[in-house]
Amino acid sequence: MKKFLIVVGFLAFSQASFGQISNINMNGAPARLNSYSEIEGSPYLFEDWAKADIGLSNAGLKENVAYKLNIHDNELEVINEAGNKIYLNKEYIEYALLERPSILLAEGEEGMLTRLLFKKGYDMIKGVKEQELVNVIAEGKKYDLVRRFYSDLVTPPKNSYAPTAGRMFVFEESFYLIDKNDNVSSVRNRTKNIVKSLNKEDQDVAKKIIKEGNLNLSREDHIVIFFQKLNEA
Repeated sequence: MKKFLIVVGFLAFSQASFGQISNINMNGAPARLNSYSEIEGSPYLFEDWAKADIGLSNAGLKENVAYKLNIHDNELEVINEAGNKIYLNKEYIEYALLERPSILLAEGEEGMLTRLLFKKGYDMIKGVKEQELVNVIAEGKKYDLVRRFYSDLVTPPKNSYAPTAGRMFVFEESFYLIDKNDNVSSVRNRTKNIVKSLNKEDQDVAKKIIKEGNLNLSREDHIVIFFQKLNEA
């Protein structure tokens, strides 16, 4: 279980303009010139550039870094001080707080988090690699709840309306509940499903927290509140 806690969920969205990043030393490789022009959909979590605060073991905290997260290749692409696009070396990434683009917050579902915490080290989840960055929604002494974003590249079956079958990215989102013994359960972001997936000794407390707080665990902000209280109980 992760012991390093970062409060996520109610941080103000920064409106700072994009510009050159000064006094920054980030290790990485030049972003590959992949061509996605003939592929429908996107390999990125968010299509627009946004800002991130990134904790690096070799360079400390870097704030307001322009980023895009390629969830197909699981690469964090940033713009360095020279204005070049690079993929950060994940060996040095301790965590990344990624801001959602403001347009998505304005048009998205109620309760969306303004920032998303990404960390690695969740390879106890089947299919997740040791260096893979996943979205940590909640973490504590009893439970972690993490979300894996992925953009799968598929080739749809050829049909009578298309002479050739084109390729497309298909967005995927999976949630995993991890208890203090590193037992992993695949869950849905629904109140009943999450409560049912908890250890039996925690289910009554969980129901009480939900009732007293009038919580809906399909909302990201309510999930954060719920697990904060459950992990403290």
